[in-house]
Amino acid sequence: MGRMRFGIVGCGGAAVPVCDAVSASPFTALAKVYDLDLNLAHDFGERYGVPSVGQLDELLGDSEVEAVYIAVPHDQLYPLARQALEASKHVLVEKPMALTLEHADELVALSEERGLALGVFYELRHTQPYAQARELIRAGAIGKVIGLRIQTLIDKPATYWQFGYSGRSTSPWRGQRSRAGGGVVMMNTGHQLDAIRYITGLEVTSVSAEVGTLVASIEVEDVAAATLRYNNGAIGSLFAGAHLAGAGAGSDEHFDIFGTQGQLKVPDAYGNGALQVFLRQGWGDIPANVWHTLPTAPISVYAEAVKAFAQAVQRGEPAPTSGADARRVLAIVLAIYQAAAEKRTITIQ
Repeated sequence: MGRMRFGIVGCGGAAVPVCDAVSASPFTALAKVYDLDLNLAHDFGERYGVPSVGQLDELLGDSEVEAVYIAVPHDQLYPLARQALEASKHVLVEKPMALTLEHADELVALSEERGLALGVFYELRHTQPYAQARELIRAGAIGKVIGLRIQTLIDKPATYWQFGYSGRSTSPWRGQRSRAGGGVVMMNTGHQLDAIRYITGLEVTSVSAEVGTLVASIEVEDVAAATLRYNNGAIGSLFAGAHLAGAGAGSDEHFDIFGTQGQLKVPDAYGNGALQVFLRQGWGDIPANVWHTLPTAPISVYAEAVKAFAQAVQRGEPAPTSGADARRVLAIVLAIYQAAAEKRTITIQ
């Protein structure tokens, strides 16, 4: 089976590690790149030795392009993903995929109608500590999950809202509500919300929250707190901040999972931390009643995410992190914003 050939739509900083992964993988290859900023597209074309095109139709109309990876400002994800699906391309799109549940539902329905894969780039699912946590919980090692504590502690540079982290392009979209859809919860905590769904299999059923813009001169939140109720009765807490002094190495995005028979401390997926486990009863090589750190090895989450998507498409299977998964995360994020705005608990269907 040959390599899946990708077209790239959006050549900003987010696309760099993904393009590195696509070009290096034995399962995929780059075919064409496109960006509204022709200089960014030309830079990618030269960097990866593929054609850069000046019109999106040139990329979507190429029969050799089987799949499209889309990394653009949030407000453009939905229309471009829809356009790619209508051109009969498999789509791997950056989170949050859409800014409304209606648009998310449209993309899911269109991909199913056309028989195309719709994947969303929640790449942190592929870290080893997340896989270890999922295995322990699904096996019952910590008993019934009764509580979760999510912390998204980040100290972003003030320039982030204009330049992102990479500085490849200049745009204020990240701080604009109409374009970004939200701030630190939409951009960062969404990864953890997806990870918890993946690890535990639980769904959030109701939310109460407060959000604020307390540091940066932007329209979206840079501080947020929420209480979450899960479908098994578990209760979760969430605290997120974009400009928190002392946040480790620029970010400290971790969460704890409490069960009736144990607890997991799940490390920041962007760092080199390992999963810490406390169990009331021993489990395999894990002793009882002491904190135990599981061994871990570094892994390229971008390479694994690209590989998983390509293999699913080639097998005729749904994308491993699907449009439906992204829709569930978006529903939680939007419920947090609605709960804060309306000062009431929001139920998620």
